[in-house]
Amino acid sequence: MAERTLKLRALLFLYSTANISGCALALLGPVLLFAGVIDNGWMLITAGLYAAGWLLGRKPAELERHIEDSLSLEQMLERLDRLVAQAQPHLTDDMRKRLDRVRESIGEVLPRLLGARSHDDDLFTVRETVLRYLPETLANYVALPPAFRMTHVLKDGKTARQLLDEQLALLDDKLREVVANVAASDAGALIANGQFLEMKFRQPDFLQR
Repeated sequence: MAERTLKLRALLFLYSTANISGCALALLGPVLLFAGVIDNGWMLITAGLYAAGWLLGRKPAELERHIEDSLSLEQMLERLDRLVAQAQPHLTDDMRKRLDRVRESIGEVLPRLLGARSHDDDLFTVRETVLRYLPETLANYVALPPAFRMTHVLKDGKTARQLLDEQLALLDDKLREVVANVAASDAGALIANGQFLEMKFRQPDFLQR
């Protein structure tokens, strides 16, 4: 992964929930000072309030970044369901609906995908999207501060929220095509699906241009 610039790291910190929470709580320091509740040591108290707010606002644990392909079908689906449940609070209603449809499609084709070997490019790339690219993309999105996702312009003049919305819409459409093509045993169409998914999801980091 490329080294993040100092400017980008500073923006991620400023937009972070921990920093915003810390600043909000630290404002109580001057308020208490002007109200006459505290006097000497107000700066230390303000710093302590910021630290407390920062701790309260720390980001939740990261999502799993891939699903082990050594697991059984039931275990993979369980991991996938947990991943979807953890990601949903960070998504818009439209994103949740698309992710739910993606999950339905995966449930239909995963048994066939698990039989793919590395030389079966048509199904192997689709399987990689399901087990690795999708979890990595969701994990990278959730790791971004909420305000940063919505306001900071990244690739192609779009925010992380807009980029993820587009990616989930594409994944929803393509996996529904995969379901139809697997049912029809259309190898040529599956190869095209796999190539498209690899091109779109090979770089799951929103911060990489």
